[in-house]
Order: sequence, then structure tokens, then C-alpha cells
Amino acid sequence: MSNVTPFRRGAPGQPGLSAGRAGGMAIVMLASPDHGVGRTMLAAHIAVQAEQTGDGPVGVLDMDPKGDLFQWWNRRQGKVDAPAFGACCDATGVSLTLEGMRAGGARLCIIDTATGDAEALAPVAAVVDMVVIPCDSGAGAAGDAAALGRALAKQTAVAHVINCRAYSGGEDGNALAAMGGGWPAGTVQQANAYAIAMTAGRTVIESHAGSDAARDIAEIWRNLRGILVAG
Repeated sequence: MSNVTPFRRGAPGQPGLSAGRAGGMAIVMLASPDHGVGRTMLAAHIAVQAEQTGDGPVGVLDMDPKGDLFQWWNRRQGKVDAPAFGACCDATGVSLTLEGMRAGGARLCIIDTATGDAEALAPVAAVVDMVVIPCDSGAGAAGDAAALGRALAKQTAVAHVINCRAYSGGEDGNALAAMGGGWPAGTVQQANAYAIAMTAGRTVIESHAGSDAARDIAEIWRNLRGILVAG
């Protein structure tokens, strides 16, 4: 873990993020009971969007044994608005790693987890301020995501994102949030630009600035941020 990038303060008058359970650092966890729903992509994009909107320094913590988010963070170094902190660990190292980021000045940490059920994810959910659950719009995946949301909502705030949608899925997002006891945070339309950008250590926020994809991410962070600020 290292601190490598300066950050920009938010715009004057912008409400600050909630101090969170970590005492001065808000923590958002990406979680899902299904594979291939875009947890890592969303974690990376949320981190960069948060840096760009003045909510840094941001840390990314990779708990997935595949380590894709941490590898992306390493490719990212030297680029503008890179998350200032990056780390990977298993469940036994979460508390120490979060404390290191907080002590280093991070104001926000985005955690990417491995696919898991409520029992496996509960220990981490207990120390975060929000769980974001992405899923596709298939009935089976939506049911699994909603069940996970209902379980984790007992511990912390839950938000749902419809990911890899082939067309507008706002109503699906609202329905899923209602089923899962959480908030509808937005919809990510299907686009190859995400994978291309991630491979290069970038995000669509930079590689496709002004695109529908970039606007989707901006809206999602705006919604998530609102939930965090409201507490």
C-alpha cells in the first residue's frame, strides 16, 4: 500500500462525506452472490469518479483472490486522479488495512470482494458504511441480489446497481431495490468501452469522457454519495 497521488478538494459548499464507521473515512463495499456482474469494474470507476469530484484521497482494497482491482490499481499509477491508496488482503487483514488507509489520510475506501453469500460477506459488511450490489437484469440474478441485499441491510446501508444492461433498466433498478431492502443507485448500459479502459489502467471517465458510459458512472456516484452524506 502506498500514497502516490495528490487529490483535489470538493467544490465549495459541497457536503462532506459521512465520517463513517472508520472515524473519518467512508467505506463502500462491492458485493454480489453471482460471478461476472461487474464488481471490479464498478469499484474502479467509482474510485476514480470520487477522486474527480473531490472526495479523495480514495483507497481501493481488493479482497478477491483473483486480485483484478489491485492489478488495475498498479497499472493506474502515474495517471491523473489515480486512487491514492491500493491494497489487497483477506478477511483477517481488513481491519488493519483500513486503519492504515485512514491513518494515511484516505477519506473514502472502495472494497472489492469475492463472490459470496450473506454469511461470508457479513463480517466485512459490519465495518462498512454501504454495500453496493451490482447484478444483471435476469430474473435469477435479480432474485439472488435482492436476497443478499435484504440480509446485509440488517447491518448497513444497501444500494443496488443494474449492470451490463442492454437498454434502459431504471424501473428494474427500482424494483430490485424494493426487493432487496436498499436504494436504487443507477444503471450501467452494456459497452465494450469499460473492458478496454480497464485493461489500460483507465476508466471510461477518461477514455470516453462525455459518453453515455461516463454519465452512467457519474450518476451512480452522485446517488451513492447522497446516501453516504445523508448517513
